[in-house]
Amino acid sequence: MEELLASRTSPDDEPPSDGERRPAHIKFKLSKDAMEAKEALAVHWDVPEQEGAAVATQLTVSFLKDEDEDTRHRFVEKARNQPRPLTRTTHVVSRDTKSLLETTAGNLDLTRNQCFDACLRLAYTIVQFLREDQLERHEAHVSALRHLLDRAKVIEADLQEEATDIDPLKPAITAVRRQIEAIVEDVEDELSRGQPLGRTHEFT
Repeated sequence: MEELLASRTSPDDEPPSDGERRPAHIKFKLSKDAMEAKEALAVHWDVPEQEGAAVATQLTVSFLKDEDEDTRHRFVEKARNQPRPLTRTTHVVSRDTKSLLETTAGNLDLTRNQCFDACLRLAYTIVQFLREDQLERHEAHVSALRHLLDRAKVIEADLQEEATDIDPLKPAITAVRRQIEAIVEDVEDELSRGQPLGRTHEFT
């Protein structure tokens, strides 16, 4: 998912087409869950809601292509059972997203409302899963990271005593120790807050 977003925002990408640039103002009947997911995804990816909706739609379409028929069937069933109540509101999406929604909805025998609602909810579920998975993985490794930092400190201290001031290994090891220390501090802060570090987080 994060790679999908990165591919859409890479500075090396060609300029967007007219269809991607021109927004379409469309009334959708969406559930509260879907509207909250739309807002949360935009915040998570740090993009406008229009862009977040596009990524959520593309992500869902890509996901369904890679899954089996049973998974697609469950998606359709959940799409047809939109959580009530539904609110009819105007949402801004690109014309490409509008076209993709209509094509996907037609292929799955869904309404455009049902398809968009389900895309937003599924994308948010995937994001939440990835966030929780990252936290669990980092928690499993934080002890080893602390041990690595302790070893770096020991090596640094030994070099301070034994090496000459012109030994290039001394500043190199200090730089490594500081980098490991930054990683440990940020991971510990991540776990204490329960907020996963972003894909582009810099450990400084």
